[in-house]
Amino acid sequence: MRIRYPHALAALAAVAAGGTGAALAVSPATAEGATNSAPSRHSRTVTITAVEKGTSINMVDVAPSDSALGDQLIGTGDLVGTDGRKIGTSSFQGISTNAKPRTSEILTFVYELAGGKITTAGTATLSANGPIFDEQFAITGGTGRYQNARGQVRVVQETVEQAKVTFHIEQ
Repeated sequence: MRIRYPHALAALAAVAAGGTGAALAVSPATAEGATNSAPSRHSRTVTITAVEKGTSINMVDVAPSDSALGDQLIGTGDLVGTDGRKIGTSSFQGISTNAKPRTSEILTFVYELAGGKITTAGTATLSANGPIFDEQFAITGGTGRYQNARGQVRVVQETVEQAKVTFHIEQ
């Protein structure tokens, strides 16, 4: 993995970061007050907790070189379960929205899991202390088993190379 700008990588590498730790819990629940085209259908929430491990990360530095505005971080990673086995992959792109210093990013992610893909988007405020960021990202779409998914994905970017990712998928 090539790291040209470690501080910038911290922002997005969490999504492509890793170690161990994934669990899958499915809990059916009635969506009270939710609009549903089929009133007899019940929604369920699926929670998946994993750790991401970066496999490839690259920084694109746009001109001028003394500004972070518009710089991009692009990468891929593996999602690893508690048993140490790979449960999926991630791809991401982050674009810096501050000129000096780099303190926020617009982020998009595509997670490929068994049975389909989940896309997410949002912003992250970067921190010099503690986790690089701890943010909720909106699930914006999906394919296969996740084609009607909605919900949120929490990403805690602990280091440049490790992130905890928790999916809260409503279907």
